[in-house]
Amino acid sequence: MSQDISNPHDKLFKQLLGEPENAADFVANNLPSDIVAHLDLNTLEVVQASFIDSQFIQSEADLLFSVTIAKRPGYVYFLFEHQSSADPFMLLRLVGYMVRVWKRFRRERPEYDRLPVIIPMVLFHGPRGWRGPVSFRDLVDIPAESFVRYTPGFECRLYDLSVLGEERLTGNAVIRILGDLLGAYGRPDFTERVKRAFDTLNELLNAGSFSRYLEIVFRYVLQVFDIPREDLGQLVTRAVKPDVKEFIMTTYEQVKQEGAKSMLLQLVAKKFRADPEDLVPLLDKLSAAQQEELIERVLASPSLENVIDWLKETGQN
Repeated sequence: MSQDISNPHDKLFKQLLGEPENAADFVANNLPSDIVAHLDLNTLEVVQASFIDSQFIQSEADLLFSVTIAKRPGYVYFLFEHQSSADPFMLLRLVGYMVRVWKRFRRERPEYDRLPVIIPMVLFHGPRGWRGPVSFRDLVDIPAESFVRYTPGFECRLYDLSVLGEERLTGNAVIRILGDLLGAYGRPDFTERVKRAFDTLNELLNAGSFSRYLEIVFRYVLQVFDIPREDLGQLVTRAVKPDVKEFIMTTYEQVKQEGAKSMLLQLVAKKFRADPEDLVPLLDKLSAAQQEELIERVLASPSLENVIDWLKETGQN
């Protein structure tokens, strides 16, 4: 999970579901029992790889886990879709990703003469609900029953978390928080689901990971939903039992500053056609007021050197 993930939905998906214990709980509670019975979820491990086509990295994320299935190698593959509209040919991409997993397996495990089972699961997060097929054969224009035997026939398990979907994820507190937060996006009554997610956090109160999960959830809510700071602070302090007011205000300011810094870097890159990453250490020294002043200076400066000189001078004061 070390890769940089800028999309807040992708980040939430990978931070929460990317932990093997949470992925195992998701599988145990959201797949049919006759499938789960064959899985040794104690062997489930994350595979540090992505199989998504480059043109879809802004609208998809994936997670691959290896797992023992009936004493054989196997995989659980999660594809997270958050495109503006449902792509009816999503299954064609999905089978392509699965082929990449199989090819990787052949390279790494040449001693096996058969391919492992892959359980494909899709979490859909678009604004209009899923309307595409979940069976690959429904993509193919089959003229007669006699052609079925020559057509690939597989299905994915699709979870529609969109505004129009009725899917509710079940499982431990983390899985239910993930379902509520992703399901809240785009809904008029999103605050009810956000509140429920914070309520569920109380189940993790005595866990060593409570503070980390609180920060993950709070940052996501702050980045995705339009909730005024005071209203969000009241929502969290009412829902979460410990006194987290200081944490909320500190994290709120951190996220806002990170957003301003990201905007400045994009502005520098677009105006001067240069890689702005070298400016990050200088930007870290600026106050919020100085960051606002820098925006005006970037717009008015004839060269990147002028901006760098101002940053160095300001950072020394």
